[in-house]
Amino acid sequence: MKPGTKYYPLYEYLRPLGQDEPITLAFDQIEAIIGASLPRSARASRAWWANSATPQGQAWLDAGWLVDAVDTEEAWAVFRPARITYRVTPRRRRAGGWSAEQVKALREFTGWSQQELADQLRMRQQTVSEWETGKYTPRRSTGVLLEFIAERAGFRYLVNEEDRP
Repeated sequence: MKPGTKYYPLYEYLRPLGQDEPITLAFDQIEAIIGASLPRSARASRAWWANSATPQGQAWLDAGWLVDAVDTEEAWAVFRPARITYRVTPRRRRAGGWSAEQVKALREFTGWSQQELADQLRMRQQTVSEWETGKYTPRRSTGVLLEFIAERAGFRYLVNEEDRP
């Protein structure tokens, strides 16, 4: 970490801290440490807090810390010692996937009730209902199971726009 860079004070703050457990810093605290405002993207996007070779990322990485969790709404970040290696929680939304209409159409095509589809997937009927109402969407792993069921049943479906003829 080069002295004089914007995030060098954060490096200096983190480096001497005891590395026994994670620490939580409010965005305001970080701004006080660096003596400047965080960019708008830091308050809006978790991606800004990536443990990568960005100028800000180098500050905590070179000090021996990793960002473990960020809450942009509550405006805080949790740093954990880099030597502690637990938990990886990527939060990416997959483009495409199964829509509420597709799940319901598959279920109706097979002639199953929500409970019967849930039984096939080894999950609760309520989960299938929440997919069909659009409250939630199936996770990637469940989407693969839905694709398998659709193919086995002969149900034609589109998961991604690029699948269109």
